[in-house]
Amino acid sequence: MGLSSSILFACTNKTDVDNSKAHYLPSDFDSTTSIGTDFYQYTNGGWMASHPIPGEKSRLNTFDVLNDENLERLKVIVENAQKANAAQGSNQQKIGDYYALAMDSVRRDQEGIAPIQSILDEIKNQTYDLQDSVFAKNIAFHHLHLGNPFFGTGCTPDAKNSSMNIAELWQDGIGLPNRDYYFDETEKGKEIIEGYKKMIAKYLQLLGEENCEQRAEAIYNFEKEIAGLMNTKVENRDPQKTYNKMTFDELKTLIPEFNWDVYFSSFPVKPTEITIGQPRFFKGIFPLIKQTDKEVLTDYYTFCAINHLAGYLSSDYMWTKFEFYSKQLGGVTELKPLWKRSLDMVQGRLGQPLGQLFVEKHFSENAKGRMVNLIEELRTAFGQRIDNLSWMSDSTKLQAKDKLAAITVKVGYPDVWEDYSEAIVDKSLSLVENYINLTYFHSKKGMREVGNPVDKNKWYMTPQTVNAYYSPLSNEIVFPAGILQPPFFYAEGDDAVNYGAIGVVIGHEMTHGFDDQGRQFDKEGNLHDWWTSSDAELFQKATEKLKNRFAQVVVIDSLKCNGELTLGENIADLGGLNIAHQAFLNTLKAGEEEKLIDGQTYDQRFLYAYSRIWAGNYRDEYLRQQIITDPHANGKYRVNVQVPMLDFFYSAFGITENDSMYVKPEDRIVIW
Repeated sequence: MGLSSSILFACTNKTDVDNSKAHYLPSDFDSTTSIGTDFYQYTNGGWMASHPIPGEKSRLNTFDVLNDENLERLKVIVENAQKANAAQGSNQQKIGDYYALAMDSVRRDQEGIAPIQSILDEIKNQTYDLQDSVFAKNIAFHHLHLGNPFFGTGCTPDAKNSSMNIAELWQDGIGLPNRDYYFDETEKGKEIIEGYKKMIAKYLQLLGEENCEQRAEAIYNFEKEIAGLMNTKVENRDPQKTYNKMTFDELKTLIPEFNWDVYFSSFPVKPTEITIGQPRFFKGIFPLIKQTDKEVLTDYYTFCAINHLAGYLSSDYMWTKFEFYSKQLGGVTELKPLWKRSLDMVQGRLGQPLGQLFVEKHFSENAKGRMVNLIEELRTAFGQRIDNLSWMSDSTKLQAKDKLAAITVKVGYPDVWEDYSEAIVDKSLSLVENYINLTYFHSKKGMREVGNPVDKNKWYMTPQTVNAYYSPLSNEIVFPAGILQPPFFYAEGDDAVNYGAIGVVIGHEMTHGFDDQGRQFDKEGNLHDWWTSSDAELFQKATEKLKNRFAQVVVIDSLKCNGELTLGENIADLGGLNIAHQAFLNTLKAGEEEKLIDGQTYDQRFLYAYSRIWAGNYRDEYLRQQIITDPHANGKYRVNVQVPMLDFFYSAFGITENDSMYVKPEDRIVIW
């Protein structure tokens, strides 16, 4: 999913499977619902009824269930590390000590705000002269150690020279999840804004400040001004629009208000070239700072620091953040247990070293080999479908197949583990100080890559993550060990189930290389148009139909799915379904008698398995946030909108035009 999320696991070879098992229970179904009315509910209704959302969560789906199982495994690992008396400087020592610090909430309450008081004092005492070296250095310090007030800086592969890394400037600096929240005039939107202001005021009150409500209002208004400069999420999906490369001298000419020389002198590498994701934002943010009162800027800057660090401070700050972000925005009713919150902290800063310990205990090399084999089967099937496309010219087909053949595959865990020797965890320091130091370690390590060749061994997910991704800049698909387990793959399961579940997701990740964003990158990962204009036009017509189909879906109340924001994921789902089904058909021998399980055919089991991986329950608050911020449609519609596009859905279940899920043959969308 273009540094995207998806699901994945390996399928076995046909000779290895036990075809007597379908691996879903009759009780998981809802037989009171008609297949032709609501396939998702029919397939998952029983599962959803037996999996209510815990108070600590805003949703519970199959990903979350597996993640919880992995957390239990990781808990044992970190607790053992805590007790191990490991050598100083070892990964085990760092993991154990950081977890111990996170678990010591009594110490945090005793320390209060003291561990970061010097940082807050610097914010309060600094000037906001844009050319002042102290101001520039302070912004750099926060970007490297804390968060991203005003804007963000990072390192990324150069989209038009993807073998090399380049510095990147990106819009940032707001506390709500998306710029659209600031302009939501609905009653629900106004409630969220008021809750956000209440949180800001509470932080200021905890710091002993006065006139907190008025100052919170001013901070919010300043952030709204920042939000008004930002691109929308849909605009940021356009890789051409967000690629604006220039020399460092050109940056200083384009945006002369800020002291870029001093700012970048704090970084490990001073860039000679840089790309700006949103030029309009950067042309506006510094004049906005210049015209804003110092008192407002100081309060905003202070709030940014506190809000970023609240989870690592005393319980009064932690609860203040929980009340808004988790409770009001997510609908969560209970705080996670301390051990889960502590484990989240370890994963956030020592995720890969923890993953190294995880795969040593919980990953099968046999699964890795089987996964690689299945990926090649899906690659073959995708090539067959490209050959048979009626809308694509032969010349573009050749280049599409070249790109498909060039996709690299990473399974399980990195071949080369990252070096964490410079990461230091010191138990004499507070949790928040260690967090700040580890953040600097990651920032410094990342920015050192500016101007250097891209590390092809690098992973952008930890091995224990229950997820997967496609990277357009590397033209690679990556499947961490964390997801290579049931319910996404069954080592002794039925082939039809495995292809319908993990097979679809492998196809999904491959298709991301050919969705509306990924298709703009060539086989080397460079932003380069390799399509004929007529092929691009036909592709756009087909994707427009899919966009409009999802835009009609009402998710909650009167809120509809954002068909444009979710387009890439929806293209990938549809492609994944068709490619995985083709790969499954390729495994069947001519004249072979179909093997029924519980009276179910191959196609029925394939589609049941696909629907099952999206089973989930969601709080209303989560659904509203997902619509605004998430490029993925809700799981229900990833099933009920996509499955009716497949001809074999109709033959598998006898769906007719009398069924509400029926789509006329001429209206069924086929892209890949």
